[in-house]
Amino acid sequence: MPNTKFFKFIFIFSFFFWNYSFSFAQKNEGTMNDQNFEKKYLEVLKTASKQDFFSVKFKQEIYSSLREKISPSDGILYIKKPASFRFEIISPRQEIYVSNSKNFWKYIPELKHAQSLQANANELAFVQLLTNLANIKKFYNVSVWEKPDAQKINENINTPYVKSDTPPPQNDDDIHLRLIPKEDKQQKVLYAVIQVKTGLIQELRIVQTNGNRTRLLFNDYSSNKFSDEVFEFKPPQGIVVDKL
Repeated sequence: MPNTKFFKFIFIFSFFFWNYSFSFAQKNEGTMNDQNFEKKYLEVLKTASKQDFFSVKFKQEIYSSLREKISPSDGILYIKKPASFRFEIISPRQEIYVSNSKNFWKYIPELKHAQSLQANANELAFVQLLTNLANIKKFYNVSVWEKPDAQKINENINTPYVKSDTPPPQNDDDIHLRLIPKEDKQQKVLYAVIQVKTGLIQELRIVQTNGNRTRLLFNDYSSNKFSDEVFEFKPPQGIVVDKL
């Protein structure tokens, strides 16, 4: 469903900006007593805190548990603190999700249909985490993303990445995080791979409680300035607009 593609991936990007009081004491409750992990995490915080705005291209895969189907797409994301974003799918069909912290729009040109929602709608919880992480510990337990016990998962070497809980090979350039939502009943777990030197996410996987999954690969980050007009949306004349 088009209005779910955005919300399944978003919420982590700025997780690393302000959470300096992170604890590493309990491995199973979202922390890990590992000096190397802590060092990487603090370095990510330092570099990511400098990112007031950026754009990035992405490749996305949506796995439907009901249909047993994987649907690919690609697009571009614009972010500006404190709460502006534009997530635009370019292909296979255009979809636009845009907010300037005052209002939020979802628009699918092919269907000639747009939806207008309040910027603080509950379904935007993860979007808000993208640009404001002051309450990150309220929503997640955080731990190292490690290879799961083979006896507890049903995976083989041919399992697509979007359906897998196994992280990519670890290296010194990245940090792997596993996030368990504390209250959100739709999200089961989120996985993130972040480049330590830049504080930028390279890969994100989201697992929903209904079995649906999303995987995003990010590339071509840019800190070039762009106009605030990218966060504005005016419905084209003649389309159907739902105000929710």
